[in-house]
Order: sequence, then structure tokens, then C-alpha cells
Amino acid sequence: MAFGRRSFRGRSRYSRNRSAQGQGRMKAEFSGAVGLIRHSVNITDSSYGVAEITDAKAGAYPLCIFYNTSSNTPDPGLSITPTTAEGSRVNHISINLSITQADTTKPNQCYVALISTSFSDAALDVTNMADQFADLIAMYSSTTGTMVPWSGLQDLTFNDWSKSARKRHWIRGFSRNTYTLYSGRPAILNTVIRVPGKNKRQQFGSGLWLVVMNDSGEVQGGASGSGTSVNISLKTFFKEIPQLPIPVT
Repeated sequence: MAFGRRSFRGRSRYSRNRSAQGQGRMKAEFSGAVGLIRHSVNITDSSYGVAEITDAKAGAYPLCIFYNTSSNTPDPGLSITPTTAEGSRVNHISINLSITQADTTKPNQCYVALISTSFSDAALDVTNMADQFADLIAMYSSTTGTMVPWSGLQDLTFNDWSKSARKRHWIRGFSRNTYTLYSGRPAILNTVIRVPGKNKRQQFGSGLWLVVMNDSGEVQGGASGSGTSVNISLKTFFKEIPQLPIPVT
């Protein structure tokens, strides 16, 4: 499953020359003198996303979001959530995604994209959140800037997305990352992506989501919404580098 490189490739010379593993190897436990928090998350086997997407629906699965807590208890070096604390840094995220058919006798058409927000990007009124993000994401608190990890499945088709300049700007990658599933053949993505610059430092409104859309009705010869479902499995891993405490003199 070839992922669109332009969606995830860093642009700076620094990012191009860095290893995809970021701060040392994936087995590293420290960045300098700072203890890392290793996030190993089974997204679709938790409250962060569903394992089935019905036709003409899409879901935004959280890869890394600001929630003002790393949820690293009882082990301070381990978390099973995609949430991070303020001031922490995240450079890369390992993704293991598979999309399979619920009914292997009919083809399915699926699309994958990214949503990236920071600061006030997602602190909009109800109308603009629908126009820009199709209600796939939401801010939990406009005071603290924390994000809702999972906003449920929302109505969305490729036609809805392609005719909206706002959705095309904020939900990026559907046109490059299109997959037709048939006869039980899955779509599989196992890779490490660079975190966009606006999401590396965890702060007010920061969130990075993987969006999966099922738009299978027409390819199956029926109306939109009448197609069969697809099953999603998504596991992620990333290292959170906590902010150093400010010394008091």
C-alpha cells in the first residue's frame, strides 16, 4: 500500500537528514537527560476509534493530540494513549494500519488522509468546524486548548470532499491515497511518518489525526450509503520528549 509521500515528508534540510526514528532508536529510553515517554496505542481497540466504518462515512483516528496529560501512570515511561502534555516534543510516529473488507464478495473504495491542527485552527464555531473538518475533530476546551481524541464517524464522501475548497485544505491526502479492496485483499500501511512542524511541540490546539473514509456505494453499483463496511485496525507508537523543568533561582 503505497502512501502519498508528499502528505508526510518534512520540508526542511534538517528533517530530510534526520533518521526516521528521531531521537535515537525506537528502543531509546532517554533524550539527553530527559526520560522519554513511550506511547504504544491500540487505537481501534480502545475509546480512540471504532474498528468498522460504514459506507459514506469517515473517522479521524488520533495519532498524537494535546490533552495536557501523557497518561503515563503507573509507569512514568509508558503510555497507552495518544495524548500528550504541554511543552512535550514528538518528532515521528510509527503507524501500523490495515483496512479489510467486511464482505469480500463486493469491492470497496477507501481513502486515507491527515488532519493537522495547532493553536486556534480547531477552535471555530459549529458551522466552520463542519465546513472545514466535516465535524471529524473537535476541541475539548477552548480555554485550555485540549482536543477531543475521537469524535465518532461522520458523513463524508469523496464528492463532498472534492467540491469543498475548505475540506481539501484541512483534510489532506484523499486524492493521492485511494485504495480499491476486492476478493479479501487488504490495504496495509506499516511505516514511520514525520510529525508536521506545527505538531512537534505539544501546545494549545495541537492535534494530528489519520482519517479513513469508506465510499463504496457507487463502486458496488448502488447509491451512496448502501455499500458494505470496511474493518480498521490501527496501532501506533511514538516517543514523547517531556519539557525540561524550568530552574528556579
